[in-house]
Amino acid sequence: MTDSDFEKQILQYKKKLYRFALSILKQKEDAQDAVQEVVLRMWKKRELLNSDENFESYCMNSIKNYALDLLRKKRNFQNYKEFTSTGNIAPEEFENKDLIERMQLFLKQLPVQQRMTIELKDFQGYEYEEVSAILEISVNAARVNVSRGRKRLYEKFKEEISNG
Repeated sequence: MTDSDFEKQILQYKKKLYRFALSILKQKEDAQDAVQEVVLRMWKKRELLNSDENFESYCMNSIKNYALDLLRKKRNFQNYKEFTSTGNIAPEEFENKDLIERMQLFLKQLPVQQRMTIELKDFQGYEYEEVSAILEISVNAARVNVSRGRKRLYEKFKEEISNG
């Protein structure tokens, strides 16, 4: 792949890569660093890349792998409970949050696999086959993860409405 081809391709997918990294890593700075690192790594081996193949899928898969590796490394340095904590949110604070903030909070509480499949399917607009290829899981597993994740989100909203 030539330099100009690489630049055109990567600029086209940069925002998607960032949103996907953010959905996994939960922190803007980490997501930005992940995208920068993956793009740099790909730049170094751009001559080996083929622009005819599914470059978008390759990019998304690279971000996923890098982000998951980063999470594994963080777990070695932090207590798991601190790492997965979403903070102490008092029930009365929920009243002041809008729907998007609550959705983000509930999404962060989902298991990583469900969060990634929902991000790709519902927010990025990928088809199940594409989600399957990016996450290297079966199409059926992608469907199951999206279904279970949506069900958990529905239950969280239902619980909040009944309590609120």
